Amino acid sequence: MKSLPERFDILIVGAGPAGITAAIRLLELGHTVGLIEQAVFPRQQIGESLSPGIRNIFAYLGADELLNDDSYLNHIPARVHWDTEAPAYIGAEQRGPGIIVDRGLLDQQLLAFAQGKGLHVFQPAKLVSSFYDEGVWKLNMKTGPFLRTIYSNVVLDARGRKGSQLHERLETAPASVAIWTQVPAEIMPKESRIEAIGDGWFWGSPVAGNQYRVMAFTDADAVKGKNLSSHFSKMLGKAGLFGPVNGPLEGNGLQTCPVTSFVHTQPWDRQFIKIGEAAFTLDPLSSTGVEKAMRFAMQTAVAVHTLLRYGESVVAQAFYEEKLIESAVNHAHWTAAYYSSSRFSKEHCSFWDKRINFQLNDLKVANEFTQCFHRKFNQQPPVYEAKKPPAIPVNPLMDYLWNKPVRLSPRLVYSNEFAVTGDRVEMKQAVNHPNLEKPVIYLNEIELNPLLSQLPEGITYGGLIENWNQSLAMEDTKKIVTFLWSHAIFISD
Repeated sequence: MKSLPERFDILIVGAGPAGITAAIRLLELGHTVGLIEQAVFPRQQIGESLSPGIRNIFAYLGADELLNDDSYLNHIPARVHWDTEAPAYIGAEQRGPGIIVDRGLLDQQLLAFAQGKGLHVFQPAKLVSSFYDEGVWKLNMKTGPFLRTIYSNVVLDARGRKGSQLHERLETAPASVAIWTQVPAEIMPKESRIEAIGDGWFWGSPVAGNQYRVMAFTDADAVKGKNLSSHFSKMLGKAGLFGPVNGPLEGNGLQTCPVTSFVHTQPWDRQFIKIGEAAFTLDPLSSTGVEKAMRFAMQTAVAVHTLLRYGESVVAQAFYEEKLIESAVNHAHWTAAYYSSSRFSKEHCSFWDKRINFQLNDLKVANEFTQCFHRKFNQQPPVYEAKKPPAIPVNPLMDYLWNKPVRLSPRLVYSNEFAVTGDRVEMKQAVNHPNLEKPVIYLNEIELNPLLSQLPEGITYGGLIENWNQSLAMEDTKKIVTFLWSHAIFISD
């Protein structure tokens, strides 16, 4: 312990996937990074079902080999009873390359991987106090009976839900509770199962250790003052897909935890920055919590690098907050829509009504961040006039357009948007049009605004292609012209 440094560019608290992801990226960007973890690894951790997108993240980090452990479960089919009268079977190939891991093992291996890249780890150690003075955080941590002080320019709080107090949370959905148990794997088929019932829904899946986990999600008010075992058994009795589990529960211990969705009301405070579930939590419906936490951690790492290396504190914080709001709001809207697709959504069941019709009302903590979040949350999702690109080869299209004049659509507008350029966050002008789902800055890694801002008046498509081809490859030029024409951003008289 004495050999570890006392000063860091970034100090991370918590060694879950979000904290380790941020550590790896920041080490790659040349920073000194320390980490405090209270638990001794391996530790028991739920959240073993990882969505397919996790593989791209591990590959980007250079850690994809960690997902190849023989104990992990791949190619698991699913049976879903949600929006139809009869359960639907979804084959493994339809579900994509998701994976069920042993989180205790994976988190331990990911931490060791980061240590191999230069991460300094204090473990087991607990952060007991922090003080901010003239741009530096002074942090006191307890390691066994000893108290040690370390210093850091930035602190990333990755302690999960433990990283926030109830009064610091802005809830983005009604309060829910998860109740779960495990049974021997042979009791159930080797497939994941999801089922909606009147007062909640079930998720079940084989997990590591030759076990099958059954987890019920219900409203927090529904279990207040009730016997959890009795309530869980009653829910199981309504779930047709989990009939084999109901009998063997005798003597099995139940576990429970809150799963309420929220965002932290002040996630970036004087360079003390929340990431992962300390920043925002998601409804477990999509099983993308770990993926979203790791992806957001990578975005935060770029923001922190922009702050430390380039001194762009305003841009860094604004980018971080935009990405946090975007992730949390989009997921909340998706979740409400998926709940409304349930076969119970029209039966006026309390559980479903509360989640379909949830609204953010008065803000208990009103600041610039929460007010922006409130506006975005209550906005209707933008409607765009999707126009499918023509199914014709590019070269015949170029021949057809060659002598036609080209001009920009009057519906085209520009907006300032964040862009990650190399290793930093910058503001760039983006192209906006009703036919575009979102603002576009780059196409084929080529910035569009400089091309469009210098469009000569009266030029033909052929002249434009020859003009752009002086600085761009012909293949890129044709792709950009095709994209702009097919989305009606380029128009002809």
